[in-house]
Amino acid sequence: MSGSEIKITPKLSDGIKKIIFRILLFSLILSVYIYSLCPTVYLIDSGELAATSWTLGIAHPTGYPLYTLISYLFSHLPGEPIKNLNLLSTLFSISAAFILYITVKRITENECISALITAMFSFSPIIWRISITNEVYPLTALFCVLLLSMIHSLKDSRIFYFIMFLFGLAFTNHIIIFSLAFPLFFYLIIVYKPPLKKILIGFLFALIGISPYLYLILRTLAGAEIAWGNTCNLQRLIWHITGRQYQVWMFSLSAKEILNNVKQGLVFITSNFLYVFIIFVFAGFFYLFKKNRKKFWLLLIVFLLNFLYTINYAIPDIESYYIPSYVALLFAGVYGLYIFNKYIKWFVSIPLILTFALVNYPSCTLRDNTFGLDYSIAYISQLPENSLLIASYWDIYSPTIYLRKVKKLYKELVIIDKELLRRTWYLKYLKNEYPEFYSSAEKEINDYLSELYKFEYNKPYDPHIIQNKFIKMMERFVEIKETTGVYFALPFPDYDLNSVKPDHYRIPCGLNFRLTKNIQPCTFDFSQLEIKHPEFINDPRLKFNIEAIKRMINNNINYLTRTGRMNEAEMAKKWLNDFAIHK
Repeated sequence: MSGSEIKITPKLSDGIKKIIFRILLFSLILSVYIYSLCPTVYLIDSGELAATSWTLGIAHPTGYPLYTLISYLFSHLPGEPIKNLNLLSTLFSISAAFILYITVKRITENECISALITAMFSFSPIIWRISITNEVYPLTALFCVLLLSMIHSLKDSRIFYFIMFLFGLAFTNHIIIFSLAFPLFFYLIIVYKPPLKKILIGFLFALIGISPYLYLILRTLAGAEIAWGNTCNLQRLIWHITGRQYQVWMFSLSAKEILNNVKQGLVFITSNFLYVFIIFVFAGFFYLFKKNRKKFWLLLIVFLLNFLYTINYAIPDIESYYIPSYVALLFAGVYGLYIFNKYIKWFVSIPLILTFALVNYPSCTLRDNTFGLDYSIAYISQLPENSLLIASYWDIYSPTIYLRKVKKLYKELVIIDKELLRRTWYLKYLKNEYPEFYSSAEKEINDYLSELYKFEYNKPYDPHIIQNKFIKMMERFVEIKETTGVYFALPFPDYDLNSVKPDHYRIPCGLNFRLTKNIQPCTFDFSQLEIKHPEFINDPRLKFNIEAIKRMINNNINYLTRTGRMNEAEMAKKWLNDFAIHK
């Protein structure tokens, strides 16, 4: 052998194979995420979060200051802001997957188990779906994985202090981290028995970690364009962090509703293990009960605490609240797979990795799905200049915040979310956003605010008086814009908007109802209505919105037919047929 030749030993060859396999694994995960990435704004909070990221504002409770600060930087990178933010979610999830891989390798010393667990995590619906659109939950998933991984690296005081810092920092993204952080803190105290001095120092690090919440006060006082909650003092900051406005949906459900949530929660969690692989979670708990009782209780308590909290909360996008539960069960599953360590080889793990990706793709992908933005634009694109739209549905309103604040579009319209009118901060937002319009209704707004403040600050109030002034305020909104056009976006019946000017006609006009004193034709060009039907209907919210569109177009068809406008009715029928065909 010449001096220039390199001898490839079996050990070196195995090392190269492992490196190549890791590169291939994470290339696969990244490629699948990018392939299935949402190309634009999606439903629910996507538009609002993108706008607060872009403007360095304050998002809905709990405020998410850490996410906002990071996403502000990403949104201002070259390229389309919303695409940058969607890719940020991918980056968070890939980072979590990498940490998980390293941790599982340290636990099992088995490359195949590490790869399989990483793929189960990355291609599970609970993680995949939030990794391809702008959301706060991928960062929470990253914290969950990182914190549970850190207990396998606790060697000295510096790691303990770092974990305490991470506790605080994780709370600045989403409050559901409490279900993991509290059990993990007591686990550290019981297992590692740090002295009181070290615990107190640890709390100081936790306070440093939680300090980004001061951002909410500072940006409110600095005049943030979007300042949800008006967190101008400590009291309002606490209200915002604790989600006070959402507490009506917390721990107020009936026994029947809770039992239904238990069923749905268990089905959802097991579906993330493709049902059959949940057996490894049970095996893992059995193994830990025999070998490491403290870790058994840690993972079980994290699951139970998070699960019990989540089933008592009623919001549409509740699935992501199960992330701490899912991560805890996944870590238990690591030990379950470890029992079968000698049987899990490359020829086993690779087909299973591909199975998770292929089986879950239809239920997760948002590739070419522009519905979130199309849906909102469809409500506003044909409105007359200077007209008023009052929307009763967040999926309609949220993207308009992005369109106005980031894209600088539809600035000539007055667009109002009816439900947000129940919050004092939103009236302040409207004052800054539409000063002339606000000034014209200032008397009615102030009358309403005087009662709303009583409700918000827990002072004696009469709900009937608040409701009466609420309706009068909206009726004044209608009067101001009656000559230029008033429209209600009503994808479902709404008691409040039905009470506004009940003597006026509600005439179907595209996806909206136009409010008029007299019956007069409302022209809508169905050839200009552009909503791309998604290839996969993989979201209950998406399905609801599509059905709402169909109902509203049928309302148009019936109205146009009754009034003898047959050509327009045929155009509406053609649009509806084309929309159904192109799904």
